[in-house]
Amino acid sequence: MTGFENLTPEDSLILTNAIAISLAKGKNADEINVIGNFLVGIGCLLLTIASQQQYLTVLQESRNSNSTQNNNNNSNNTNNNNNNNNNNAAKSTAADDVIIG
Repeated sequence: MTGFENLTPEDSLILTNAIAISLAKGKNADEINVIGNFLVGIGCLLLTIASQQQYLTVLQESRNSNSTQNNNNNSNNTNNNNNNNNNNAAKSTAADDVIIG
């Protein structure tokens, strides 16, 4: 959102007040209520969209993290299996030597 990221909280407050005053000027209470409810409705929908975007981002990051961890676990399991196979082969050879010898 170009421009808004450079506003201080105080500047944002002043801008919001100026917009509200200009929208309300010359209107009766019913018209102001309609405009206010319309803007609140837009705000609620924007918050819902932003919330869903954040949820999907976190979900994707979590899936990527789990995928990386699973790959590391699979690699560790493969290494452990190879080490166990090597150890078993060495034990088997030693046992054969004892039996033969």
